[in-house]
Amino acid sequence: MNDPCDSRRSSEGSEQDGSEPPSPAAQTIELDVVHEAGDWSSVPDIDNIIRRAAQAAATEPEAELAGASAALALSSDEHVATLNAAYRGKPSPTNVLSFPVASGLPVGSGAQRFIGDIVLAAETVAAEAVAMRIPTSHHLQHLVVHGLLHLVGFDHETDEEATRMEALETRILATLDIADPYAPIEADSEE
Repeated sequence: MNDPCDSRRSSEGSEQDGSEPPSPAAQTIELDVVHEAGDWSSVPDIDNIIRRAAQAAATEPEAELAGASAALALSSDEHVATLNAAYRGKPSPTNVLSFPVASGLPVGSGAQRFIGDIVLAAETVAAEAVAMRIPTSHHLQHLVVHGLLHLVGFDHETDEEATRMEALETRILATLDIADPYAPIEADSEE
């Protein structure tokens, strides 16, 4: 896989180069949310929660998601396990799968580029949130951001890549008032 830094370009204008900063409309992302399978009822107003996470990611210049579009499927462990086996050779569910498009494809008459698909597994997402003792909605928003970053070339295969991606996720999630998902979980103390 190529280093994401090699093929990335800045979407922010600067006073130094004389270009205009992007308009507020250019700092958005279009996300098509599909309710495919799984019980997501524990997350009220789920579409809004997902869109808020995507918009937070789109306003982060380093993520380079502004002006993009993607599809996100809310699915089940069973379906995600099937996809994980078919595409990654791992016949088990995982919390999120990302399927990036090789290069952003233009969508419609606007300047948006389609960057790929994200699939989330309901049972795994809920179980992980319980294990981490955080609201399911916060974990879901983290995984939306994580999946979107994968679609634009971020990865965590090496320590250096992981450090960069985790720092970016943490910065984006802080704008949503979500604690650092990579901070150690404190053990319960007995008094």
